[in-house]
Amino acid sequence: MAIYHLSVKTFSRSKGQSATAAVAYRAGAKVECEREGRTHDYTKKGGVLHSEIFLPDDAPSWAADRQQLWNKAEEAETRKNSTVAREFEVALPKELDEQQRIALVQDFAKQIVARHGCAVDAHLHDDDSRRTKQNHHAHIMLTTRKLEQDGFTKKTRELDQRQSGEVVYWREQWAKTANEHLRDNGIEKRIDHRSLKDQGLEREPTIKMGVNASALERKGIKTERGDHNRAVTAYNPDKLNQHLTTQYNQALEFHNKLKFIKRRLPEIKRDLAEKQPNLYQSLDDLGIPTAKPEPIEREHHEPQDRAEQISTGLDRPVTPERHTNERGRELPPVGSSESNELGQGHTGASRAEDKTITSTAPRNQVERPQKPLEPSEQLEAPTVQNNAVETHSKPNRADEMAQKRLEVEAFLAKCDEQAEKYHKHKLSQLRDKGQPLLAEINELKGKKPLNPFKTKAWQEQLDNKIEQYDKIKSVHNDIKDKGVTAEDRQAVYTIAYKRNPKAYDSIHAMNKEVRAYDKEQAQHELEQRQAQLAEVREQREVTKTVDRGREFPKLCVSAYNPLTGE
Repeated sequence: MAIYHLSVKTFSRSKGQSATAAVAYRAGAKVECEREGRTHDYTKKGGVLHSEIFLPDDAPSWAADRQQLWNKAEEAETRKNSTVAREFEVALPKELDEQQRIALVQDFAKQIVARHGCAVDAHLHDDDSRRTKQNHHAHIMLTTRKLEQDGFTKKTRELDQRQSGEVVYWREQWAKTANEHLRDNGIEKRIDHRSLKDQGLEREPTIKMGVNASALERKGIKTERGDHNRAVTAYNPDKLNQHLTTQYNQALEFHNKLKFIKRRLPEIKRDLAEKQPNLYQSLDDLGIPTAKPEPIEREHHEPQDRAEQISTGLDRPVTPERHTNERGRELPPVGSSESNELGQGHTGASRAEDKTITSTAPRNQVERPQKPLEPSEQLEAPTVQNNAVETHSKPNRADEMAQKRLEVEAFLAKCDEQAEKYHKHKLSQLRDKGQPLLAEINELKGKKPLNPFKTKAWQEQLDNKIEQYDKIKSVHNDIKDKGVTAEDRQAVYTIAYKRNPKAYDSIHAMNKEVRAYDKEQAQHELEQRQAQLAEVREQREVTKTVDRGREFPKLCVSAYNPLTGE
């Protein structure tokens, strides 16, 4: 694949460098340095495919000789820290053959000579010419001064000045020249001098291999830098985007279907409770909720805080799961066949048969369990222990309503107890989920890699674990701060209904009957008090009676309020 690479470097005496040594190495030639009095011989160097000198039109004839050219360039510089040469290093497209690459370098070198008037000595290299992976590149050396008929003159300082924009110009010009040669030779590949960000590409750039890594790769030994560059090269954003778009559309279609099924399944499941118990259990195992039952409401005269405790305004069903109690014993899933079954008490039929029972229990009394329920206990719709005696008289309706009221309140009390267990179970689940993550985080912190190339992956893994732990911790603290919510209680009501709909409906019917009775009694009491008030108002008519010449004042009854009884 054609890649873009152009770097600019200088050779300076302050760094112990010389133009003669640099050009001898790149040309694979022998050059005698007159200034240093030494010979640089690199004739045994391999990989040099082509070398050529490019000069201005009015350049002297001696400039065509490489040794004289660069010795004169050294001679023109008198300072001990002078810059004696410049170099453009470019990567050549491997899609071009050798002659096409030579033509490309020749074209680019001539553009440099025409713009700056300096001498250019270009050298084409292929360090891996004997291998399948070729490294085609060129070293284009420039003199630092203009070359005219009388020799070297003024310096081309524009290439040394960052604000001049010359380097940016030549980076762009190399891309244009290379793309022209690719197009002229019928090759579709192109290179771009712009950064990936400027190109609008999100692809990660490749990294420089370096001498050591390149040597290992040539020997067939894979390196981390090589693996990174191969992964970047194999990245195809268009193909990946197409694949992700297809997956997204499929997931969206599947989501819409599931949304429709999920909306209808609770209603279907509720209808299957009696007709298809096996199918009902299968849906329950899959975590599919049941449509929420009609809530059991408290009487309005209950204290406000108590009314909030038994709130049933939740519409989110809960799927029970196995958990353990404080002593480590495993508890069965809430609402399972092994668990406490809410709502198994008196049915409507049993109530109809038992019409001779009276109760001496106080009205509105709630009979709560004396100890926590064991896992093996069956949580049933509570029955009221009655010490009443059987009579042959007509049952007292007030006592009957009081007994029903106790059954409803006992049922709700056990629901509250089960909701507390469910709340503790949720906290325990989150703790069990967060502890392994915390252990992994501590382990990762102690295993920070020494290799800087692995630090990024290690940090990403650590940040991911910390993020997961923080989410679990946040949810745990939020649930703990809220305590037992209406959501938890509604979950228990839902479980009670789906395990025994008839029993739940019986409790619900009792509650409605009790509420209707209370409303009826309140209406009757109101009518009585209204009658008393009407009677009093009749007595307020002004009656004047004369007894022995005295006038009796009007009867005053305004001090009595029949509504309050005061």
